[in-house]
Amino acid sequence: MEYFRNLEETLKDVAPSNILNFDETNLTDDPGSSKCIFRRGVKYPERVLNSTKGAISLMFSVTANGSLLPIYVVYKAENLYSEWIQGGPRGTMYNRTRSGWFDSFVFEDYFNTTIMDWAKSLPGKKVIICDNLSSHLNVSVIELCECHNIQFVFIPSSSTHITQPLDVAFFAPLKKVWRAILLKHKMENPNQTTLNKNHFPKLLHSLVDQVEIYSSKISKADSEPRGSTHSTQEKY
Repeated sequence: MEYFRNLEETLKDVAPSNILNFDETNLTDDPGSSKCIFRRGVKYPERVLNSTKGAISLMFSVTANGSLLPIYVVYKAENLYSEWIQGGPRGTMYNRTRSGWFDSFVFEDYFNTTIMDWAKSLPGKKVIICDNLSSHLNVSVIELCECHNIQFVFIPSSSTHITQPLDVAFFAPLKKVWRAILLKHKMENPNQTTLNKNHFPKLLHSLVDQVEIYSSKISKADSEPRGSTHSTQEKY
């Protein structure tokens, strides 16, 4: 209850456009199981479809009025190649880490680009609702928040399934659409043993185009008070 009281007080008189929720998720290389149709009489039906345990990390950032900020993609790799950043959604940012997940350096780059572009364009108080990523925060990020009137509301641990707006309203339908896109891609490219990073940006573009219908759900959920790195931006 303390979290909700704090959230309600912090969001008081703040415009929906000034309320932001971000969350890290991943898109896997496994389209999951699905129903298949086989000729009558086949005793041992089998669908051969390559898949791996690989995944690509993404940070989604959405305002309470349903605006999707540029997506930030992190590949698991030592280097970032130009072929991996072509054809994605407008403004998408790309980076890489050895683990394939966000670390403090990549998070700072994400904050300096995606978050600060949003914050600098708006007057008045800004509020960010997110998981308790204290390990990702540093002095530089905190100073930026103080300079640009940004406040954090940290979601209590072990409660994101009911209190994280993107988890509640967006990621489930997003991943359902992703599995369908990935399945189609794998059926059209049966010789690929894993998801080719050269193809990922275009698949991501298709995913974003198809999930725009869920923006109203994001808006509703967000408005309820309950080594070295390198980044590249793709514009077309």
